[in-house]
Amino acid sequence: MGERTEVTRGSLPRERSAGRFSGPDGFRDLVERLLSWLRSRRGSSLKRVSTATTMRNVVDADAIADETPPKWSVLHDVVTYGADSLTDVLVFRHGPTRQDLVVMPERNTEPEGEISFYHADRTKGARHLLSIGADSLTAALSYVLEKIERFERLFTGRGTELPSGYTGPSDR
Repeated sequence: MGERTEVTRGSLPRERSAGRFSGPDGFRDLVERLLSWLRSRRGSSLKRVSTATTMRNVVDADAIADETPPKWSVLHDVVTYGADSLTDVLVFRHGPTRQDLVVMPERNTEPEGEISFYHADRTKGARHLLSIGADSLTAALSYVLEKIERFERLFTGRGTELPSGYTGPSDR
């Protein structure tokens, strides 16, 4: 236990001996390419960025929520639109049953145009396109607020059909 450990100095591995930030050639090449790419991006600007109007820009979810029954909440969400893009939607959520009524614009960046409706069951992880639609966001919101009690009866097991039935599983 009383033995003394002798400290010796050895040489550093070859890839680190050239300098403080040296590394293997492959790694060095990767860093150089990354730095080159970052330098080329430095000159790019926001000119290529475009803006789009979404549901969030035109609907005050809090104001709509004030017009719904107490067990409902109204919120914005982002969902897949078509095969690969995203869109902003308005969701009427019935908290006790974990059921949603989703209001989605037909054209991704035209939230005030034609509207589709979806029923989403969060317990099953399923979303179904309803066979109803509206020609404008105003008409869609009027419809939902008019029929929300029918949706609540259905979601709590006191109704038998959605106000318009299903068209089948959604492809969106």
